[in-house]
Amino acid sequence: MLVATDLSAQRSRKKGLKELGAPYFSVSAPGYPTETVDFARLDVYVRVPYDAIQFVKKGDKFEAKYEVAITLLDKDDDQIERQIKEFESITSYFTSTVSPREGDLSAQSFKLSPGKYTCIVEVTDKDTHKTGRRKMKVDLTRMGEEGAISDLILLNPNNKGEDYPMGLPVIPPRTFENDSTVHIYYEARLPKGTESLFVRLLSVGDEVLEEDTIDVSDKEMFTKDIIERELAATVSSRFKLELSLEKETDKDEDRVISELVIQNLWRGMTAFVNDLDDAIEQLRYIAYSDEMKKLNRSKEDKKEDNFRTFWANRDPTPDTPKNELMDEYYRRIQYSNEKFGTWQEGWKTAMGMIFILFGPPDDIEVNMYGRDGRHYQRWTYFKISRSFTFVDYNGFGEYELMEPYVSPYGSRWR
Repeated sequence: MLVATDLSAQRSRKKGLKELGAPYFSVSAPGYPTETVDFARLDVYVRVPYDAIQFVKKGDKFEAKYEVAITLLDKDDDQIERQIKEFESITSYFTSTVSPREGDLSAQSFKLSPGKYTCIVEVTDKDTHKTGRRKMKVDLTRMGEEGAISDLILLNPNNKGEDYPMGLPVIPPRTFENDSTVHIYYEARLPKGTESLFVRLLSVGDEVLEEDTIDVSDKEMFTKDIIERELAATVSSRFKLELSLEKETDKDEDRVISELVIQNLWRGMTAFVNDLDDAIEQLRYIAYSDEMKKLNRSKEDKKEDNFRTFWANRDPTPDTPKNELMDEYYRRIQYSNEKFGTWQEGWKTAMGMIFILFGPPDDIEVNMYGRDGRHYQRWTYFKISRSFTFVDYNGFGEYELMEPYVSPYGSRWR
């Protein structure tokens, strides 16, 4: 008996696709010197916003549980450390459960030999059982030098706690338009005879905005301190703070440098935007043609104002500092870049476009091999009664829509 099997009707879950709708979070992994050159310390900060995890109402409270797993690999990709901790978040307000600005910050520390490592962070929602994952390279080599400066951490001195007596670390590092001063925490192992450290405020293009020195002649060889600096009037949407130690040779290659890139947010700006020109280009899925033309033709001194106006006209809550629609739009772009990137940025792909416009699908059907030998996926959105089918024509994971989607915006004029 001959049994014909229609492989195009088979359903399965492709590894990685289940991460759609998984918790998103921010990670910072600063390295620190210790009192001896034989060891370094790695602190891994994980910030989980409340809108990234599932809250369940219990009595008059809302509760969410999640797990943070941190794995460290050595230069040969062998596992050397793994820590898993469970956390519980409780709030009395529903508005907090859907807020990207409220959330939890956790920290885990590791004592390591100076060298290069890979850090993998996984956050698992205990209710949805979905897992978000981040992978980053960590270089602690310079922490083994005689003179060493840690990575820099931006602190909020107005928000202190038992675990953070000097101020809560701001992850990711960002300031707001009403912030006039930054507070930067550092640790350093100073060579004998060191008298000064040098502080510079720079643009992302390395233009020096301000520079100063810190007298450390009375400091111990191993020191911890906070740099407090007023922001220059010329600071733009992104800037760098650099802390350096000049060695006696006075050669650039002998300078010990640590720097931190900080995003300066204006009122209503989302933390997911790092570059204004990129943010404008990414509007092409929702902006009308005349709006895009106006933004692209804007002079540099008017571009930011026109961008603000575009989003102000779409702000669902104009009386509040936060623009929820902007936050969600650029959060989806960031997620698309992480999940769907191929030879081009993830937001530019077909899957990226659909995800940005419609969010995580309610159902994903993965046809591993159709009758023509190609890979297929069908995303279904029950709320709008619509499905989108993607096909990988070349076998390299570059999925295209089988039927082009025509947006009511984009290339259309009003």
